[in-house]
Amino acid sequence: MRIPRTVPMGLLISLPIFGAMFLPKHWSPLAGLPTFTKSMLAYGLVMLLSTGTMAVFGEGHWGDFGFQRAQGSWGKFVLYALLLGAVCTLAIKASPGRGMEGAMKGLKPLQIPLLLIIASAAEEFLVRGWLQGFLQPLSVHRVKLGTARISVPVLTGALAFGAMHLPAVIEIDAWTVVFILAFTTSLGLLAGIIRERTGSLLPAIWVHLAGNAGGILGGLIYLTIRKIQGGLLPPLG
Repeated sequence: MRIPRTVPMGLLISLPIFGAMFLPKHWSPLAGLPTFTKSMLAYGLVMLLSTGTMAVFGEGHWGDFGFQRAQGSWGKFVLYALLLGAVCTLAIKASPGRGMEGAMKGLKPLQIPLLLIIASAAEEFLVRGWLQGFLQPLSVHRVKLGTARISVPVLTGALAFGAMHLPAVIEIDAWTVVFILAFTTSLGLLAGIIRERTGSLLPAIWVHLAGNAGGILGGLIYLTIRKIQGGLLPPLG
């Protein structure tokens, strides 16, 4: 019997895959492992489960989940994501928020970019690969957002992607969480739109990576401005 491709069903199947992300971090036998190792295991598990779920429900049609060559141009979306990430970080620094420093505890400087790459790929496998691919038959249904008409799979993926970051409230302050939720939902829309337009998962991964890189770039811009202005801006952290 074929499982109906509805939004509730897609979210229901996605939930345990997302939950698996927390298993290596909270499973007592792995408690002594370094933060980086546990994080890599978590995202590796998400990629494995997402791929397995696509194999089961896709019945060999990998193209439905974005495993195909991208059609058309998508470079400008990478630039949009880079700008979006930078604006988000600058907004956090200008607010009472403390930023994401708490979420990076236990990581060495060189481990952070590597973890961001793996995390971006894993989250895209889950949301734009599995979830958006599963809901692809619903693309004929669209929701008007301002002047744009966003398909149900893209909108569902963007909202799910934003909601995935809600657990961050445990590690960071409320101000930062508000900006992160706005950023991730917006980034999810960009990644979902380009995934739908090109038919490929690869551009969505690049958009995700660009958003994360933009966040780092925004921090560097803030440090530069603060140095030029002689420390007149609010102190970091």
